[in-house]
Amino acid sequence: MSLDEFQRPKTFFSSFTQTGCNRNMHFSYKVSATEFGQRKGCLFYDLGCRGPMTHSPCNRILWNRQSSKTRAGMPCLGCTEPEFPFNDLAPGTVFKTQTVMGVPKVLPTGIDKIGYIKLSTAAKAAAPRWAEDDIFVV
Repeated sequence: MSLDEFQRPKTFFSSFTQTGCNRNMHFSYKVSATEFGQRKGCLFYDLGCRGPMTHSPCNRILWNRQSSKTRAGMPCLGCTEPEFPFNDLAPGTVFKTQTVMGVPKVLPTGIDKIGYIKLSTAAKAAAPRWAEDDIFVV
């Protein structure tokens, strides 16, 4: 069995929690969920979801073969990462995305601050109407 640098099976930990998340369409268009359990919107932008930065199979291997934390409207806490619990959070802000001038302090893997700003601006401008609609896709 092939292992990653933290001795976790690569089969399960080579992709991010965001892989398979049914909210990816909202992530792509920067449409944010603003409260727990909300059926639309990405949990990363306002609610502190660490799915884009966390290696886990959570949205590929579902609880009871049907659900996951993000599918239930709860942000990923990043509990499968070696740095968990994270020390970069201010007290009482586990479920709030920490930002500096509107840009998340911790960005998804593979993007820098300038790239994030450019992509976010373009994504918001290109967001189709359905991305803002209250729909739920399983």
